[in-house]
Amino acid sequence: MAAVSAIEDIAQESKNENSAPQKIEAIVVRGQKIDRSIQETPTSVAVITAKDIEKQNIQNVSDVFSGMANVTGTLSDGFTIRGIDAFNVSGGGGSYLATMYFDGAPLPWRVVNNGAVPVWDLSQVEVFRGPQSTLQGRNALAGAVHIRSQDPTYEWSGKGKVTIGNLGQKEYAFAGGGSIIDDMLAFRVSVEDKELEGDIDNVTRNEMSNYEESNTVRGKLLYQPTDNVTALLSLSNTTSTIGVQWAAYEYGSDIFDRKNYFNSPTFRDSDTDIATLEVSWDITDQLSLVSVITTNKSESGYNWDGDSTSEQLSPDTQNTRTDKTNSQELRLAYDGDNLQAVVGFYASDLDVVDNSLGGTYIDVENALGYDFQTAVTGLLMTNGLDAATASYLAGQVTPLYPDIDPILLDFTSDFTQSVSTKALFTDVTYSINDSFDLLAGLRFENEEQANDKESIYSILNTMPDPSSFDAQTGAILTGINGYLNGLADSSSGTEPLSSTDFDAFLPKLGVSYHINQDITTSFTYQKGYRSGGVGTNTAQNYLYTYDAEYTDNYELSYRSVWMAGQFVFNANAFVIQWKDQQVLNQLSTRQFDVETQNAGESEVKGVDTEIVYYPNQQLRVTAGLGYSKSEFIDYTYVLATTGEDVDLSGRSFADAPTITANISVDYDFDSGVYANVNANYQDSSKAYFDPVSIVGEDGGDPENDARMLVNAQVGYDFGNYQVRFDIRNLLDEEYISVYSDAAIENGQNGQHIIGRSRQVSLSVQAAF
Repeated sequence: MAAVSAIEDIAQESKNENSAPQKIEAIVVRGQKIDRSIQETPTSVAVITAKDIEKQNIQNVSDVFSGMANVTGTLSDGFTIRGIDAFNVSGGGGSYLATMYFDGAPLPWRVVNNGAVPVWDLSQVEVFRGPQSTLQGRNALAGAVHIRSQDPTYEWSGKGKVTIGNLGQKEYAFAGGGSIIDDMLAFRVSVEDKELEGDIDNVTRNEMSNYEESNTVRGKLLYQPTDNVTALLSLSNTTSTIGVQWAAYEYGSDIFDRKNYFNSPTFRDSDTDIATLEVSWDITDQLSLVSVITTNKSESGYNWDGDSTSEQLSPDTQNTRTDKTNSQELRLAYDGDNLQAVVGFYASDLDVVDNSLGGTYIDVENALGYDFQTAVTGLLMTNGLDAATASYLAGQVTPLYPDIDPILLDFTSDFTQSVSTKALFTDVTYSINDSFDLLAGLRFENEEQANDKESIYSILNTMPDPSSFDAQTGAILTGINGYLNGLADSSSGTEPLSSTDFDAFLPKLGVSYHINQDITTSFTYQKGYRSGGVGTNTAQNYLYTYDAEYTDNYELSYRSVWMAGQFVFNANAFVIQWKDQQVLNQLSTRQFDVETQNAGESEVKGVDTEIVYYPNQQLRVTAGLGYSKSEFIDYTYVLATTGEDVDLSGRSFADAPTITANISVDYDFDSGVYANVNANYQDSSKAYFDPVSIVGEDGGDPENDARMLVNAQVGYDFGNYQVRFDIRNLLDEEYISVYSDAAIENGQNGQHIIGRSRQVSLSVQAAF
């Protein structure tokens, strides 16, 4: 009885401990050059920790984004921050609007777009919402994403995971390390191999088309020769291959039949090496010097069945691309009682080589609105023949072109780009007294860029030899052949090497008011920046430049802690005024008579909110709600095919949901059982920022679907081992994630990226 009583006392003590209030652990934000907690950071930032990644069974970066307010992402289509696409919103420009960093190294856009970013053995992911140009520079107008992997420690530890699931899911992963020389040298290694067969059936090739394969190997070495000097070397390699993520459907059929029909292997792949050396020297308790050197090389490419059918209507398109980036940042930071400041220098060089070859085709009737014989009749009439004669002769010669519809085109395309950036920056927080802080920052940046491009198209169809016919017929055939070759020539173009440079001054100014030790509100103004560029109007054979575009960002932040540290509510309200947007304007019906011009103006406004609640040591609740309304204020252009004005004023950006929401609930039972249920919502969004130029005036205004996704996990913790059962998309929600093309009656198939069906997996984990 005494033993039973003792056990009951221990159980009751454990129960009392678990029901005791649980303070929320402070999360340190590292992406703004000086480490601060979220509560001390006026900038809107969402953070996913290693614990969150494990609890919510996060598989890729797009899963990370789904748990954040006003952030969205699709595995093969990039991401948006506050409704601003990371790559483009207005069609023009050659740089991007947000950058993703891995262990301090900026990732090439292809790597981000392919979803080739590992999440195994991460420390945390920070997503900064709103312009980060003062501290980050180029490609940070919409925000920035900082991903950091686990660092080595002097204590030996390791973990491993094996996962199997439906849809052909398999994952094997290990991470671990420890001390080599006590308190001086330590290491950590991480490996992961993942594959997924997918859920879209290619009925022609008898395989799943939306498969995924990736492999990551990472090593980190920590060296501390003295108490105040630390060096961290990070090396990683990630290879990734993903198949076609969209499904196709015939007119009248259901997109959610999850089918594809192409006959050629179609995929995108990448092979990325990243090296980072971060050295910090604590000169005094308040003053430190940090150097960050990064280099990365990414070789990516794709093989694409351009006709997307079960037949080989045109040659496959093959692409190879190499992105090389080297960067150096040197910064001096001061962290005193009343002053926090950082001043630094940044330099980077980016070199891109992109080569493509392959084929495409033009369906004559869909492209011209009438068949080939009618096109020939019109051609003859433009040369002076009356309608009857032209129609008769067209009927005589068109049988000499038996395979002309579709018109098959072969092409090669070569593009090179180099971008060199140098910048000086500073960021300061000065405490006037216990209640008020002044915030200020400034960046001066110079960018030099050069690029060139050449595209050559030729017709593959067999055409009759005019010299084999009588003079009259030969003359007609010469005219028809010239017309067809002219279609290819109009698609060809050469942009010679051209270069330019830009300077930018990017200020930040703000004030924080500490209402009390738990509540702070701040107001900040910051200028966002996207660099200009240089291009060639190939059709008119001249070089042109376009200027940088800027945003004025006004932000009001609120940080609060309640209930003795158990409840956190944070919010940021924002207005982004965007001027001189880089838009792509078609100047005539000639394909290459296009230019990027500074002709757009828009506005984005909304609010980011986040809640964290830990009522006790067993229950944890996090939630977020985002509202972001994007709108073109002034964007008018002339539609080349009709000469009519098209006014996009009042339209939202593409792929920009107005409302996003998320919630996650964790519960740890006394028995060792733990569970998580999380859900995320985003409402519908416009598929195209300019539907008239893409689907025509009669094509409507298609949208991406709204969706509510629910995921659940339950597991048992044996101490050093865990077994976990996961379900993603618990309710098997069907939705169009990215609307692409509608099916046409008696014409082309439609295709869209659709959400993945319900996915179930079982994981076994071990830790020591």
